[in-house]
Amino acid sequence: MAWWKLHKRDKPGEPEGAGGAVLASAALVSRDQVRTVVGKREDWQTEGWDFYRAVPELRAGVSWAANGCSRARLYIGRIDPDGSSEPIPVEAEGDDEISADQAAALLAPLQELAGGQLGQSEMLRRLSVLLDIPGESYLLGYDDPTSGERRWLVCSPSEVTSAAGGATIRVQLPDSPTARVELSLEECTLIRLWRPDAEVAHRPDSPIQALRDPLRELQGLSAHVLATVESRLAGAGLMLLSDDVAPATPQQSDGPNPLHANPVASALLESMATPLKNRDSAAAIVPLLLTTPGSPKDKLVYESFATELDANVLPLREAAIKRVGIGLDVPPETLTGMADSNHWSAWLTDETGIKMHIEPKLGLIAEALTERYFRPAWEALGVPDPENWCCWYDTSELRQRPNRSPEAAEAHSRGVLSDAAYLRELGFSTEDMPDDDEQRRRLLLQLATSSPQLAPAALEELGVPLPDAQQAAATDADRAPVSIARPRESSEEEPPRNGPPELTASAAAAAEDWRVSCLDMAVRRALERAGQWLLNRGGRSLRGQYRDVRLHQIHVHLGVQAEQLDQMLHGAYQLLYDTIPGDACLHRVVDDYVRALLVTGEEHRREYLARALAQAQCEGQVA
Repeated sequence: MAWWKLHKRDKPGEPEGAGGAVLASAALVSRDQVRTVVGKREDWQTEGWDFYRAVPELRAGVSWAANGCSRARLYIGRIDPDGSSEPIPVEAEGDDEISADQAAALLAPLQELAGGQLGQSEMLRRLSVLLDIPGESYLLGYDDPTSGERRWLVCSPSEVTSAAGGATIRVQLPDSPTARVELSLEECTLIRLWRPDAEVAHRPDSPIQALRDPLRELQGLSAHVLATVESRLAGAGLMLLSDDVAPATPQQSDGPNPLHANPVASALLESMATPLKNRDSAAAIVPLLLTTPGSPKDKLVYESFATELDANVLPLREAAIKRVGIGLDVPPETLTGMADSNHWSAWLTDETGIKMHIEPKLGLIAEALTERYFRPAWEALGVPDPENWCCWYDTSELRQRPNRSPEAAEAHSRGVLSDAAYLRELGFSTEDMPDDDEQRRRLLLQLATSSPQLAPAALEELGVPLPDAQQAAATDADRAPVSIARPRESSEEEPPRNGPPELTASAAAAAEDWRVSCLDMAVRRALERAGQWLLNRGGRSLRGQYRDVRLHQIHVHLGVQAEQLDQMLHGAYQLLYDTIPGDACLHRVVDDYVRALLVTGEEHRREYLARALAQAQCEGQVA
């Protein structure tokens, strides 16, 4: 028996659903409710569906809210005891408070509901439409008799009717007009969700009830405009000709069946028909010439049957659209447009629409699912304290907010913002966080660059080979001064920054030194910053031209002027200064080396860096 069947329905006649809780906006339908509620439709609900199909403005507003709900993501979370924050999502692998088995039990009903995340998106979309039009809906779960698989349907009140005196329900399936299934309440889960009426809570309510008059007005005005347009197309009117009017030139009969027996009428009709057959004909712009004795004023009379469009109709229709926009559960700008809005006010409108129109509806759905579906399921699965957990929604994909990444970075560095919140502000998810191995590698690198005493052990853990004592001694003996980096006093004149140092065998041996492994990252980061500066300065076309080139190699392809170095390298060594504070000599070596590469257009190589470090002989370095 499936786990969802393990929860016993309330005693017959009790209106409460699962767990005995009373919820005004959702109920696990009992046999008594099947007889009294299921299949009952109000007149305004039928009228609302007619308006939904006929009035495009209403359909657009309802679709806006439905599409927004479909982009939300349902998740299972732990309820905050003081209610000051949203529920904390449950991770599949568990955490310090719950085990992986308990997390799997909590997530199992969500994974089954509507076939997973894709099916839940369509479920939320249709639930939103039904809550906005008839004000109520049914969520049905049953085992398909043909496939044996669990199937979930969102049904309108028109698709669910009672049968056999309330013992069973008859459901219209979406597969075809003749596809129906009859189920007993013991064989399925049937949950009714509705907007409770403000006066009588068991009745459904929706914005359509109050919008019937504005919708009739809008529909009537649109019908008037359409009838006026059609009247102008129904007939071309009536033209009266005097008998003494003749064409300027005699008309020849064109075959045995001339266009008209009267030569004037024939010429007139031909001049009208020719441009319709040939758009390039001169008859489209040249008037027809007729001659008449005396004044021609009373010889030709044209009577039109068309109705002139009332000048007040269009303003009245715009006013009716505005009334519908105000009455619907959507921001009015969704229907009236945002022509007078700037970027910030448009963003504020979207943010307000999410908070005031989409999230309350999602909250109603999430609360109904929690009380009538998830908690009975958790009780059946033996989850302890099911009242501490709930189904909730995540609308982060709907929000387009101004860039708050600098503030988030500052708060995260101070330890007042979690990693998950920081990633969310940057537009990433927790799945993008580094795993334990990557975290361990980063910690070892930080130890290697900040602590000379721990560097050999950290590099050994990272798999970086270290030179033995004999090789290190040979390296010291081979060191010779070079011009790129040498120790100097602060008052000493700065030496010229030339190209990369000449590669020797001793420098190749020193490339394995731990300093090279640690400082190589700082050099690459500085070159990447310079490369990004060069691309940004060149514009979009330059970025497209070098999109396949790594950032730390851009300077090889683009020339760098010496006066640009300070600007492009501003802030490039901040991480180096933080991890190796106070070592001015080492800082100067790295900066001189990077500047030499940029000016000469040479590509960075570890051997070049090792040569510069070997010749610098900064105090505190360990050979």
